[in-house]
Amino acid sequence: MTSMATVENGAMTVGGAPAGNAQGGAGDGGAARSWRGVAQGGSHAGHGAQAEGGLDFQEVFRLLVEHIRMILGLGVLGVVLGVVVALMTTPLYRSTALLQYDPNATETLDQKQGATAVRATVANQEMLATQVGLLRSETLARRVAEDLNLAAVPAYGGGAPSREDRVKRAARLVQSNTEVEVVKLSLLIRINHKSIDPRLAARITSALAQGFIASSLERRYNSSSYARKFLSEQLARTKAQLEESERAVNDYAIRSKLFRTPGQVVDGKATEGTTLSVSDLTAMQEALNEARVRRVAAESAWRNRVMDKSPDNYQTLAALEQQRAQLQAEYAEGLRTFKPAYPKMQELQAHIGRLDATIEGLQRSGNGQATAQLQAAYRAALEAENALAARFNTVKGSVQDERSRSIQYNILQREADTNRALYDALLQRYKEVGVAGGIGQSNVSLVDDAKVPTAPYRPNKALNAVVGLVIGLVLGVAGAFGKYLLFDTVIDPSDVRQRLHLPVLGVIPMEPEGRTLGEALNDRKSHATEAYYSALTALKFAREGGAPRTLFVTSSRPGEGKSTSAYALAVTSARLGRKVLLIDADLRRPTFTTSRSDGQGFAHLLSSEDRVADFIQPTQIENLSLLPAGTYQGSAAELLSSLRLPAVVAEAQEGYDLVVLDGPPVLGLTDAPLLASVADGTVIVIESRKTRTGAAADLSRRIADAGGDILGVILTKVARRGGSYGYGYGYGYGYGYGYGYGYGEDRSQPKDEQDTDRRRSTPSAKPRFDPGDTLEADD
Repeated sequence: MTSMATVENGAMTVGGAPAGNAQGGAGDGGAARSWRGVAQGGSHAGHGAQAEGGLDFQEVFRLLVEHIRMILGLGVLGVVLGVVVALMTTPLYRSTALLQYDPNATETLDQKQGATAVRATVANQEMLATQVGLLRSETLARRVAEDLNLAAVPAYGGGAPSREDRVKRAARLVQSNTEVEVVKLSLLIRINHKSIDPRLAARITSALAQGFIASSLERRYNSSSYARKFLSEQLARTKAQLEESERAVNDYAIRSKLFRTPGQVVDGKATEGTTLSVSDLTAMQEALNEARVRRVAAESAWRNRVMDKSPDNYQTLAALEQQRAQLQAEYAEGLRTFKPAYPKMQELQAHIGRLDATIEGLQRSGNGQATAQLQAAYRAALEAENALAARFNTVKGSVQDERSRSIQYNILQREADTNRALYDALLQRYKEVGVAGGIGQSNVSLVDDAKVPTAPYRPNKALNAVVGLVIGLVLGVAGAFGKYLLFDTVIDPSDVRQRLHLPVLGVIPMEPEGRTLGEALNDRKSHATEAYYSALTALKFAREGGAPRTLFVTSSRPGEGKSTSAYALAVTSARLGRKVLLIDADLRRPTFTTSRSDGQGFAHLLSSEDRVADFIQPTQIENLSLLPAGTYQGSAAELLSSLRLPAVVAEAQEGYDLVVLDGPPVLGLTDAPLLASVADGTVIVIESRKTRTGAAADLSRRIADAGGDILGVILTKVARRGGSYGYGYGYGYGYGYGYGYGYGEDRSQPKDEQDTDRRRSTPSAKPRFDPGDTLEADD
């Protein structure tokens, strides 16, 4: 019975790009000899950590050095472009004028504001911002354009048909080419104007400064003129109101018979005098007080005389005098409420008269002529006092009546006083505005007038060159990092050595369109065959003890040529006379299948105690046998984690010189690290231009962490360059082994096929092993 070991068409994809330099792969054998010490020393693990943490300083430095030509080239290009732009740019000249803003210039007209208001105005930067806005205004730009007749200048007026359009265009250019800025921590304002004509730039700048000062004065005069007109109208209206209110006060005083004494002038203001009734009341009050003093004095003199002459009736007179005094006080108190004609008041007056008659009789009986004279004097004083008291009461009633009539008068008088105060304030302000309008002083003064510039302001050749250099270098660095981020893949052997710190065992070229890798391996003179022979040679020097007995082949992802490389290494080693066993250890996605009826293989051995030899299938290739993956139930990770795996591998290598394990890609699974831990050495297959550096570094780290011995890297699907696939070696695949042929150019192919080799195959055109490419053997 004959069994067939077939490379399934859909199970294994073989790269279709030209190969790299096999001599380069072979030449790395010396470096491979020292790999075991490097891997154990931690260089490899350190790179894995670097890949996880991102770029470090050394990686950045390496990246910059790698692209130094591009970076410097863009920098030089930036300098050249900057200088060219400077030479092609029309020179611009800038003229500058300096102005000072002084808020104290107009404060002399209002001294009452004080120093505090002046300091607040100086500290207020909003005033400076206002001045800057006025300098940038369209009105000032138009004024300058008209004063300098810029409409007639072609560079400003242009070719507009009407003068108005030319003036507008000139004003826009003046406004756009003018820069106004405030000098920090000062009240200075700088005006800059740019123009292609230096003299015209100076003229426009000077006109802007002078025009701004003139317009400031005009605005002050126009504002004072408006204020004078407004105040004049208010004065006329207020004067009429004042006259009307004074006339109303006078008319009411005449109708109400309210006559007042002439007033006095206090602090320049006239005050009204009192009314006549109030004046009379005051005079009567004073006269009454004097009469009372005289009456008291006369009464005291008379009574003292009486007491001296009639000691016998002294007590009687004293009692009568005390009684009379009480009645007199009661009468005086009643006068505050009642008039003398009131019955009670008349009764008190009659009682007092009777007491007086009694006292007089007693005194007459005891006094002489002197006593009679003193009594007469007393009576006269008393009568005078009573007459003044009656008059005072009458005037007092008149004053009370007058006060009720003065209420409306006071209302009218207050209105008249208010109108008079308003009229006086408006008149004073009108005089101040008139004075201010006549003063030709502005709060903006010219410090430095504009001068004709001697050198152009722009372009600055040195600055352009520096800016171009900086931009070029920045673009170069950005391009280098962008290329790194977008195309951070392993491309050539130098990337493997520098980025992964791994030796290169072989560089497998991409096959031309129309030719499968199986056909290339059958052709012992093909590039692919020579490349795998070179890799096999490098494996002899990868370990101190020589070539490994068990070799595990893996990759970071599917489709990188892992299974193809395992098959090629097994075939080339068998052709050299070594007895080789190829184990399909990819249990999840087997590559090699046989026609064995029970479908058992490597997976069955991991879960049983059967002999390995019972499941090995011979092939048509001499010295090459195959142990297929077989079918299984359960988890592939559990099978590979069993203690049976080391025993199966050890038993398999007893009858063979080399055991090649075609394992699965890492892909974050545990299968590959487990297989690497039981093999003598591990070979990592990396697809050129497709495998990311970080993925490859992570793969090598995981293999090393599992205890696997990484022997090196086989770089597959390397693109050809001009008929060869070397990377800076200066030669093709001919390296003088005595074969008598070289691969700088394949002369066995027609010219059109050589041209086809130079074209990179597209992914859709990748060659595959056909079902007819079989490994046949008799059971």
